[in-house]
Amino acid sequence: MATRIISALVALPIVIALIELGGVAFVALAGCASLVALIEAAAMTQGGDRVGELALVAFGMALFFGVVSGVMFGPYGFLLFAAGFVGLVLFHLFRTGELATVASRLGLAVLLAIWIGGLLGMLALLRGLPGGATWMYLSFAISFGSDTGGYFAGRFLGKHKLYEKVSPKKTWEGSVGGVLVAAGLSVAIVQLLGGVTLSVPQTLLIAIPGAVLGQTGDLAESLLKRSVGVKDSGKIMPGHGGLFDRVDALLFVGLWLFGFARFALGAPMSSLI
Repeated sequence: MATRIISALVALPIVIALIELGGVAFVALAGCASLVALIEAAAMTQGGDRVGELALVAFGMALFFGVVSGVMFGPYGFLLFAAGFVGLVLFHLFRTGELATVASRLGLAVLLAIWIGGLLGMLALLRGLPGGATWMYLSFAISFGSDTGGYFAGRFLGKHKLYEKVSPKKTWEGSVGGVLVAAGLSVAIVQLLGGVTLSVPQTLLIAIPGAVLGQTGDLAESLLKRSVGVKDSGKIMPGHGGLFDRVDALLFVGLWLFGFARFALGAPMSSLI
């Protein structure tokens, strides 16, 4: 636990500074996070095929920049995605490696490129909204509040397993505790920081489903890791595992917040750069 806390305390000031700067600085942070998480995911899923790992990372980073630049939402967005997908298929067609695993490696490459590259791009877009810094702090409050609250609630109160097959230590009591902590932190963040105009009911309407989605993201990554037989996605963060392990919930929460802000609240886009 001490190592986990020290790692968080070292990373936190850097992340806060880049959130406050926004623009190119935050895009660079999200891009670096995408690159590292994609490298971890590629190493987990591509069976030691270094060229296959490179192809996954390249496709994922192309999606990241496509989302951040807005190209993926323009008239040629689907065409560009389809072209990248066809390129990935051709790569596996002419460089099959072990034939029995081609389908799983190709499927995982597409899934993880969207999961990491695409969703981290959406997180960068969230920072580009008016009041984007507050939206970012809200996403952290929901994802990490749910994680930390769930850990302690589960440790002291947990009796009923949530999804033992995928994550043996998680409990229903921990899940509910995580949602409650995330909701409380979210209300505090919005009231203290301002930057966005949200009532307490609106904040709870965002935070409670967001916390559930964050826990779903955590379980989804646990499912992936169990399917490939690894405990952590990497070792870049002492006490935390890999970067993908740290952002698994944040990816789902960021997508939810961006969608809610844009389509439910009508928040206009502002420039990221």
